[in-house]
Amino acid sequence: MGSSSHTDAQGAPVRPRIVFSDMDDTFLAPDKSLLPRNMAMLDRLAEEGIEFVPCTGRAWYAIPPEVCRHPATHFGVPSDGSVVIDATSEKVLLDQSLGARRALALLSRVGGLLDRMAFEVFADGRVLTNRASWELIGQLGLPAAQTAYMQASRTLVDKPLEQVIRDARTVERLGMCWGVVEGSREVADAARAAVEQDSTLRHTGSYGSAIEVVDARASKGSALAWLCDRLGIAREQSVAFGDSPNDLEMVRAAGDGVAVGNACEALLAEADHVTATNAESGFATYLEALLG
Repeated sequence: MGSSSHTDAQGAPVRPRIVFSDMDDTFLAPDKSLLPRNMAMLDRLAEEGIEFVPCTGRAWYAIPPEVCRHPATHFGVPSDGSVVIDATSEKVLLDQSLGARRALALLSRVGGLLDRMAFEVFADGRVLTNRASWELIGQLGLPAAQTAYMQASRTLVDKPLEQVIRDARTVERLGMCWGVVEGSREVADAARAAVEQDSTLRHTGSYGSAIEVVDARASKGSALAWLCDRLGIAREQSVAFGDSPNDLEMVRAAGDGVAVGNACEALLAEADHVTATNAESGFATYLEALLG
């Protein structure tokens, strides 16, 4: 791990052709707003013909529209790599979704926990949940910005969760959030154990009081590799920014994996470089130095 920009075998900086970035606590400010310096950097990437790819646990329609409709953004990787999206047509280019059958089976295994955790269905570019789970979000002791974002970005469906899953066209991934209230450790252990009963699933996370459940093949890293191959871009010409455990595979897969200064210890240890925090526009800080 170093502090300077990525260099080739001759010591010259490698100019990226594609840049991947997590959203929450990486590209976005701590309050989940857009930072002017980071948005100015997207303008520069567009001007210089460098692809920008939001690579996030968020559903596609929960990514800020200023990002997913930006001229630099032609592709997106939502739902932790469960799908790769063409940003213009919103067509799914790579589908590594969890699917309804396994989602229903997992819902059955965690059914006894549903009064103590929010259960969310990431499907068809949205986050679908019923009213009971939506209301529970506000009772889980989460930070105010996280609670506000989650409640604002969820689509309420007045149906049982089983029917929400059955009616979705494509179940991309699932989310389970238990917060930091009394008894949450017990809920967390039981939720993780329920996922681990199916070896074709895995769980990851972007914060400690929830898990994100995906197909075992799906990750931000596998999506990065697939998209680079599709576009004919060498992995060495990719840069990826992250902060959380669900960014580890992406940071490892990129030619230059960059942790923002507020990243978790595991990501700081894995990253090739560390930049300023997300509050300090670490994304733009690093690319300004790299692009000159």
